[in-house]
Amino acid sequence: MMYSKGDAILIACEDRTIEGEVLMISENQVSALISFDAMIGTHAGMMPVTRWDAARNAYRSIIDGTEVTIRKKAQQ
Repeated sequence: MMYSKGDAILIACEDRTIEGEVLMISENQVSALISFDAMIGTHAGMMPVTRWDAARNAYRSIIDGTEVTIRKKAQQ
């Protein structure tokens, strides 16, 4: 899945899913900065990530390895 700056996303980590936004993403979709209004692991409000598993849309924090999956939020 291709993401763009400003995309509304759903971020899943362990057993919860929260809303967020893509603040920045590399042209090749490998690294991104995502924002959210919550705590995910040790991250409060934003997380720099790098792609871990493209088939699952899985990314990992470049700071502590926290794994998240992201997907675009459905348009309403």
